[in-house]
Amino acid sequence: MVDIAVIPGDGIGKEIIPQVCDLVTSIDPSVNFTFYNISSERYINKGITIKDSEIDELKSYNSIFFGAIGDFRVKPGIMEQGVILRLRKELDLYMNIRPAISFSRITGNNIHMTILRENKEDFYSDISGSLNEHKLFRQKGNFYNYNIDINSESDDTIYYTMGFLSRKNLKRFFNMAYKIADTETVTITDKANAVDMYSLWREIAIEESEPAGKKINFEYADSLAYNMINNPLKYRYIIAPNLYGDILSDMSSAMVGGLGYAPSGNIGDYSSMFEPVHGSAPDIAGKNIANPVASILSCIMMLKHLNQTETAGIMEKSVENVIRNGTIPIESGGNAGTHEFINKVKNYCTMTKNNI
Repeated sequence: MVDIAVIPGDGIGKEIIPQVCDLVTSIDPSVNFTFYNISSERYINKGITIKDSEIDELKSYNSIFFGAIGDFRVKPGIMEQGVILRLRKELDLYMNIRPAISFSRITGNNIHMTILRENKEDFYSDISGSLNEHKLFRQKGNFYNYNIDINSESDDTIYYTMGFLSRKNLKRFFNMAYKIADTETVTITDKANAVDMYSLWREIAIEESEPAGKKINFEYADSLAYNMINNPLKYRYIIAPNLYGDILSDMSSAMVGGLGYAPSGNIGDYSSMFEPVHGSAPDIAGKNIANPVASILSCIMMLKHLNQTETAGIMEKSVENVIRNGTIPIESGGNAGTHEFINKVKNYCTMTKNNI
């Protein structure tokens, strides 16, 4: 029995994720999904983003399957920081894996790129505020401790967010990144020419590459963005800090058909969470036009991570066959709505399973 927690979230997440779960159980009924109502709707009605008790429960599952979060009625950042970023921190999910792999029927190209993104530090920190206030930031844990006291004044309105990197976290991040990358050479990006803390990033990247037997090429993030667009086939694995990894992975998804084809995985030593990269898209939710491929691919990534390789293989082969044979999502100019596409994949899964 594999126990997976499911957070459909908001918008198209609520529309797509339950259908993908049904797809999985049609292949393997032993996969058990437990749904959690962690959503903007609950926040609007009850003022709750995510409960401490829910965090504790989620730690006990084999993995988490996440849909999307966000609602036009909620101030940007509240749900994203209160749910997604908190889950990454509380569950210690320090590795973010974002593949950008094209379907030739959709794009006509053969891109096969994966961005390995540091997932907990950099500029996605909660050390933020205004210079015209006194704030104290404390972190006490088994991994690292800090106590930062900021007391300053300004004659202007100045806000700050402090980026930080830690040696311990970077060592384990690069260690895992080099294990995931199945190529001898990898590309590592940053802005070490403008941001001094990336000198530590480069130092540890080099240290960990030697025992891993990796050759590394450094490229500044802005230069890499330019080169990725001009020659995407050059890149197989890109290792990136949190902020630049977020931006570059969205850009890479545009090269393979859009965010509707962009899956992701958040990995730690003890927990994991998988989610499509796209947002909740409330403007198209419930209209049967959202592209479900990213959610299906995220689920396939999750099943592979949980060693459910047969079910993952059936789903992967079915998605490839459905698209190759001309069932194209509306997002890509085809006629297949959300439900139609998933049902077509389900039919292929049944045929594939029966032929094994």
